This record gives sequence, C-alpha cells and structure tokens, in this order.
Amino acid sequence: MKLDELLHFLAEERNFDLRGYKPTTLERRIRKRMGQLSLGDFGSYVEHIRANPGETNQLLDTILINVTEFFRDPEAWEIVANDILPPLLKRLRTGHSFRAWVAGCSTGEEVYSLAMLVAEFFGSRLSDFDIKIYATDVDEHALNIARRGEYAPERLRRVRPEWRGKYFSNASQPRVNRELRRLLIFGRSDLAQDAPISHVQLMVCRNVLIYFDSITQMRILGRLHYALDPGGILFLGKAESKLSYSTAFTAVDSRWRIFQKNQSTESQENSRSSLPRSGFMGNNDRSSKDQELAQVKLYYSALLEVLEPGIFSLDANDVLINQNKSALALWGLSGGQLIGQAIGDSALMKRCAELPARIEESHRAPDRVVKFDCTIDVDGKARTLAISVRPVKGSTGDRVGTLIYAEDMTHREKLQSTIEQLESTGEELQSANEELETTNEELQSTNEELETTNEELQSTNEELETTNEELQSLNEELENMNEELEFRTRELDSLNSRYADTLERMPWAVAVLDSDGKVQFWNSAAQKLFDMEARSVIGLELSQLPIQPALRDALVRRRKAMDERNTPMLLRNQELKTKRSTSMFDVHLTPLSHDGGKPSLLLMFAPQQPEADKHSASGNSRSRNSSGAKRKTQPHAAKNATTRGGNSNKRKK
Repeated sequence: MKLDELLHFLAEERNFDLRGYKPTTLERRIRKRMGQLSLGDFGSYVEHIRANPGETNQLLDTILINVTEFFRDPEAWEIVANDILPPLLKRLRTGHSFRAWVAGCSTGEEVYSLAMLVAEFFGSRLSDFDIKIYATDVDEHALNIARRGEYAPERLRRVRPEWRGKYFSNASQPRVNRELRRLLIFGRSDLAQDAPISHVQLMVCRNVLIYFDSITQMRILGRLHYALDPGGILFLGKAESKLSYSTAFTAVDSRWRIFQKNQSTESQENSRSSLPRSGFMGNNDRSSKDQELAQVKLYYSALLEVLEPGIFSLDANDVLINQNKSALALWGLSGGQLIGQAIGDSALMKRCAELPARIEESHRAPDRVVKFDCTIDVDGKARTLAISVRPVKGSTGDRVGTLIYAEDMTHREKLQSTIEQLESTGEELQSANEELETTNEELQSTNEELETTNEELQSTNEELETTNEELQSLNEELENMNEELEFRTRELDSLNSRYADTLERMPWAVAVLDSDGKVQFWNSAAQKLFDMEARSVIGLELSQLPIQPALRDALVRRRKAMDERNTPMLLRNQELKTKRSTSMFDVHLTPLSHDGGKPSLLLMFAPQQPEADKHSASGNSRSRNSSGAKRKTQPHAAKNATTRGGNSNKRKK
C-alpha cells in the first residue's frame, strides 16, 4: 500500500483528510507513529486503525506540533495592541459585533492573548459591546485544553503580572476567569475542508499554512479572504513568507506578516505596485517572468481540483508540472508516472500521438486555442476526447506555460440524447409549468415567512450560544463545588475514623445509640464487660440490652428526658450484673448531635474505684493540698454528699 492509498482510506472511512498537507513532512510523521507501534508498512497500519478507532487521534497528535504560548513574538503582539486593534474597536457601535477568528488555536494561549488585549481596550465598558472571538482547531484534544483555560504557572511568564491577577485565578494551576472566557467560542474546524466563519474583522492564523502544500495554501487563503470584511486584518506567522495572494491583501507590517484585505477590486489593482507579486514577502530581485510564472502555477494549481474537465499543466519547456484527478481518470493514467516528464516522453504521447504537434501549433499561435479530437484506448475500450490546448501568457505577453484540457465526447453524446428526450416531453412540461407558476407564487409567500422565521432563529441561536457559554461556566463552578464537597467528605470520613478509633481504645465500656435508640457502636471494653460481641448487639434497642431491669428502665427514662433537654446526665453508683461479676458503675449519658429531632446518645459505663483506693487517693490529695485548697474542697464535698444522698433516696423509693 502507498501513502496515497493510506490518505484516501483516512479521508473516506475516518473523515480525516490529510491530503492537502506537505507529503514529505506528512509521510515522515506517519512513519514515526508507525515506528512507535512497530509497524513496517502502510497496509498493517490501516488494519491497526480499523481495529483501534482511537488511533486517528493519536496520529493527529503526532502530525500536529502544538507549539504555542501567550503573546508569542511579543513585538508582533505590541503592534496588534497599539496599531491594529484600536482602529477596529473604536469604530464599533452599539448593536454591532466585533468578530475575530483565531484559526489553529491549539491549546488556546494565542486566543486568550487576543481576548486580554480586547478586554484591556474596553476596560469597564467591556460588557456594553458584543464581542465574539471564535477559536478553532482540527485537534479535539488541544481544543479541550483550550476550553478549560487551565495553565501551569510557568506558561504565563509572558503575561503581565497585573494581567495574571486580573484575568486568572490565584491558584497552583491558574485558570482563565469567567469574564474573559465568556468572550470566546471554541469549535472544531478543518481549514482545508470546512466552510469559513464569515464577517470577521480580525483573522489570526499563525504558523498554520506552513503545514500545507502550495495548492491547499492558496485554497485556504481564499477562504480566509472570504471570511474577512473589507478592511479586515489578517495576522499570519513569521514563517509564512512565500504565499501569493498579493492582489487581495495589502501589507501592514511585512516583518510580522500582518495584512489588510483590500476594500475593492479597484484598490486591489492599485495595491499591486506596493506588494511583491510572488507572495506576501517576495524577492524583488527575481525577474518579472519568474514572478509571473510562480503566480500562474499556484493559481492554476488551485483551480485544477475544482474544475470538471481533465486538465494537465505544462511549464514553458513543455514539462508536465500538475494535473487534476479528472485528467488521470479520463486518460486512464496514474499520477506518479507523469509529473516532471517532458510531454514528448510522457504516457500522453502514447495515448495520443497527435498531441505534441498540436502543442507546437499553439506555440506558434499563442493568441488562440488549438482544438482537436483524439481517440485513445483505455482498458481496451475506445474513448474519443475533445482536447483543447491553451497557451498561458505572463504580464509581458510571453508564453509561460500551457494548459491541456479534455472532455469525454461519449459523455457529451449522452447529454445530447438526454436533451432530445427532454424536448419530446416539452408539451407535457408546459402544462406542468403553468401549475408550477401558481405554486411558485405560493412558495414565494412562504419563503418570505421563512426568511422572517430564519432571522428570528438566528437571533435565538446567538442567544443560545451565549447561554451555552454561561452554562459551561456554571458547570465549571459546579465542578469546583463538587471537588470541595469531596474534600469535605474526606475530612469527615477522617474525623469519623478518629472518633471511632478513640471510642474503641477507651478502657471503659462505650455504646453509641442512634436517634431511634438502636445500638450503632459497641467497643471492645463493652464486649468484654457484657460478654457480647458487637455483631450480636448492633441494631438492638436500648430496652433489649443485657442489663438488669432496674438500670435499664432508669436509662430509658433518662433517654426520654434528654430528648427534651439535650444535656448530659450521670447515674452514679449503679449496680451492674453480668455473667462474670457484679460491679458498681457510674453511667454517663451524653447527647452527640441534635438536628431538630432526637439526638444520638453515647453511653459510657465507668467502673467505681474500691473504697481502699478512694481513701488512699483522698489521703494523698490532702497531704499535697494547702489549707486554701482544703477550703475549696468543702463545697465540692458537700455537693457530692448531696448527690449521693439524692441517689440514695431514689434507691429507697
């Protein structure tokens, strides 16, 4: 399989047309990708693409070099800021739009650079004007980066410090703010295939055309010319210096490849003396004849693919330099064997022996077109061609090349037969035509209504675009909020883990009940005290715990009281009987949370110290404290006595 066949496969089956790219560069980068996959031929690579649909995107990443940065070539951007934008923006009136298009925007640095300049020009009045900056690229992955507007801090080194704080969030990964982002509309577009955006006042297309061959460059330049309003500005990359479109543009700054679309045909003609004929940056030392020949070659090469007749182009020495697909199909030839051959040595001579003589005849009479018929053999079948040989002259009148174009007479005969059939049905059509005239009047009325509806829909579409941008900004805010919620959730999980670990490590028996009074937590000390594992207790209600009825009823009553007061409570000197022993405990009841309903409850069983330990601790305390401390302990002791008395009375009851 050849490169052409691979490109045809990508275009027809993957809608991925690379045929306008420079073939040598393209083949080198495709082979680089094949080398990464350890594939040796194009056929194997096609099978790999069929098995892996995402491979086309990987190939695109290899072919396209997304080299860009904010305010790349600062001197050029200074000219744009000081000399280009002010005249364009000053004439903007209320109700009118400023439309700019950054083609090949890559990851977005250049389009955000332009947006900052526009925002700085209008200042606080920015929201008073309708600003639309379209940013397009063929690389969807790069577009997604541009849409997010997130860049590493080192990528902002060319952005003024005050602009960084004004237009970017102050974060480890700075992000374009909402006000600036609202000016931009991102979308995928292939300059070589898709229709251009129209009515643009500023067109930025830097270092994009260098990827394409000369024919595609001319076709793209024609589309950019169409996209611009009269007087609009075209800003190219400094590497794009040999493009021929001088009659349509006037150089504003030749060094930085800034051009202005001429206002009219008349202005285009008047600008020829100020622009080199061979391109935006031509070589004035070339001869006039070479300049004209370069222009003619590029111009006719761009036209070849859009014309239906089969066309071959020759240079001044009758060497084949180009042809279109129709010519190859019509003559039954393949492209590789013709380009660069003299006409007398080419396969055309074998197909039509009369052709060289007719070309020589056109040389002798450069003011007329030589026409003749020639019957050729294509795959064993005779085909009669109507051939025309047309000289191409330069500005001095000298011949600089020759065009050979042919049409299939068989096809023309079929057309003639069709015409005769149409004439035979003319009477029937006449009757139908009268009916159509009546219908046409009705359709015209309907069309007027549709035009009105279309204007309304266009207005609605613009509003939807704005709404979509706002929704995208809101979505970004929601994403930020979601990230914050995730962070808070992790914090809460961590706190819950610490809380559970703390309760688990406590030496006292601890149980946690939910708002319905069911056990949710049962620590190791509780398992040991009650001789019950957590899995058998979790989910039980307070009334179902293995506690003697008197204590259980007391806990239930206290729980009900806590629902009203939501304050901690303490049951002192409670006797707790378990399978292993009977001990005295202080039972602590602590509410954990309260959301307007019943609180959760923490139960803690704190064992009391034996009397001997209490007296020992009390004696040590008295020996350490001063007389002042003794006075302080008296009220406390009285309080404890009161508490014990109260508890004692309760037990008697």
